[in-house]
Amino acid sequence: MKEERILIVEDELSIAENIQEILELLGYVNIDIANSANQCIKVIKKYRPDLVFMDIKLKGDKDGIELGEIVKGMVDAPLVYVTSYSDPTIIERAKRINPAGFIVKPFNTNDIHAIVEIVLYNKRTKPSTETPSPAAVADSPFLVHDAVFIKADNAFEKVPYEDLYYVEANGNMVSIFTKQREYSIRKSMKEIEDILPSSLFLRVQKSYIVNLSQIESFNTKEITLTQGAVVQVGRQYYNSFLAKLNTITES
Repeated sequence: MKEERILIVEDELSIAENIQEILELLGYVNIDIANSANQCIKVIKKYRPDLVFMDIKLKGDKDGIELGEIVKGMVDAPLVYVTSYSDPTIIERAKRINPAGFIVKPFNTNDIHAIVEIVLYNKRTKPSTETPSPAAVADSPFLVHDAVFIKADNAFEKVPYEDLYYVEANGNMVSIFTKQREYSIRKSMKEIEDILPSSLFLRVQKSYIVNLSQIESFNTKEITLTQGAVVQVGRQYYNSFLAKLNTITES
């Protein structure tokens, strides 16, 4: 009996069960199946798999490549793509997130056996990486790590990150809402997104970036912040947002 936990992310149940049956024949007993991005994220948070099989052409808001990027940020587990497509554009997109390998449909027991044994062997023999210290996580070219300086009138004002609640797009301007005041800056949302640390701030809709530490509550459609503001969550952003938060659910 092999103890490694394997997650299969596949929206076609027959294919997912086929992979599961092969893995069970190979001696793997800790196997989970997810049929959507949302379910995948929940399983990863709960079980922390050692290996993930991911269908490239998942139905829903995110395909397997977009979901793979989220997964890589959540858990240090090799990712194997399952695909029936040989489109060079799809392969190039997938290569950018450095998957451990590809399985092409239709596959057989030998295909699954070979990829699982090689990938898990490489994982077991890979030198362990220490958890980065807070200083390493905060490493940046800037000397001040806990605040941003915003130009207002003729001076730059220091705004601690904890006091910056959210950013809203407003035409060719952005409005930055902070504890002390609101700033209007001629910047794009992409520029603001690049400036603010991704460990603290997340774009949750085309027009909104929120401070994750300021979230009071949320559902699939909106986020309520501690100071009372309510911002909308874009459907295509929700899974990335959910992956950033430590959540407890009934299931």
